[in-house]
Amino acid sequence: MSIKSRALITFIILFVILIFISFSFKKEFKSILNLTKFYTIKKLNLYKDNYKIDTVLYDLKISKRSINNILNKYNYYTNNSPVGYLDSYNNRLFFITGQGSFYEVDDFQNSKFKKIKNNLNSILNKNNFVKSMSVRSLYIDKYNDKIFISFTYHEPETKCVGLEIAESNLSNFTNLQFMSKFKTQCIKYDNFNDFNEMSSGGKLISLTEKYLLLTTGDFWQNDISQNDKKDYGKVLIIDKINYNHSIFSSGHRNQQGLTIYKDKIYASEHGPRGGDEINSIVKNENYGWPVVAYGPTYKKDYNKYYLKDHKEYKEPLFVFSPSIGISDIEFYNSDYLERWNGDMLVASMKNNTGMLRQLNPGLSLYRLKFDKNHEKVLYSEKIFIDDRIRDIEILDNGLIFFVTEENPSLYKVDLMQ
Repeated sequence: MSIKSRALITFIILFVILIFISFSFKKEFKSILNLTKFYTIKKLNLYKDNYKIDTVLYDLKISKRSINNILNKYNYYTNNSPVGYLDSYNNRLFFITGQGSFYEVDDFQNSKFKKIKNNLNSILNKNNFVKSMSVRSLYIDKYNDKIFISFTYHEPETKCVGLEIAESNLSNFTNLQFMSKFKTQCIKYDNFNDFNEMSSGGKLISLTEKYLLLTTGDFWQNDISQNDKKDYGKVLIIDKINYNHSIFSSGHRNQQGLTIYKDKIYASEHGPRGGDEINSIVKNENYGWPVVAYGPTYKKDYNKYYLKDHKEYKEPLFVFSPSIGISDIEFYNSDYLERWNGDMLVASMKNNTGMLRQLNPGLSLYRLKFDKNHEKVLYSEKIFIDDRIRDIEILDNGLIFFVTEENPSLYKVDLMQ
């Protein structure tokens, strides 16, 4: 028998088998085809500048604009540091890069970003940034018309790292003059493996007209979160005038989101290999890290943390397991998307599934629906974006913006007309 004949017979046999499978498992076969079609269309949509996303309560228009032109050769996989942070003032949107360049989003539709003059080069000491040190938060204080940034500092002469806050008057956003105002205690090191600056926290918000709240991560220092003489693994309360500070809450790991809604404080916190948390922050409470957690170490050491519950420590309000790589959180407080009013938006960054990115727990925007007292999460909705979402900002008019890192972009969420 010739090679061509054998090939033809093999093809016929395979074709018959395929027909048999398709009829025998008709529903399953159809489901696979539909699933392939769904994810193919969805993936192609994500490469567009404008596309539609179906959510439970709304059809949303997602608009995406690249920010590569305002970044200095940023690449998350080589920089391994935050792309930057967002905040707003009277429906004006602002963005600070991880390296301290400050912009107003002048015209989102046409990708126009206006650079704002400032003196951050003299404040940040970027030449002393090591590993992935960078800006960690941008906060525009509407109480006092001031701008605050937090960033990781490094003093190579004394082998010291920590968190620092700088402040500027608004100056109509024309020439910002920042001054260093606050530093956490020094974390001493012998070599760069002695600390992890990505576990620094650094989120800033106002508690009142007089006080700031600052999240501080543990920098991967053993038991520092349970040491009341140390600033780390805490939420700190800081006086805006004299910058005296004290511990507001303790027992934290790495809180990258912090927000207030209806006089209640909420924080997002990275778990270890599982157990990213949403916490209701209460003064003088201890949240248990590193004694308790809802996930083991990255090396799957199931005995290092107590995993059943939080013992005498305060339990989280909600836990994501597996971890989503949680970052920023914001409450939606507008009638523009009225059915979302009172819901929490959660940014996520985790990517560990390779080609099957749609199955990833991260790379998404989550919407959490609370009960009427905001004491219990009723359900969560995953809105897949296919990129690491670093920060979220919601304008007074209800428009939602967020910034991503793998393909550095600014996104706008709008109603589909």
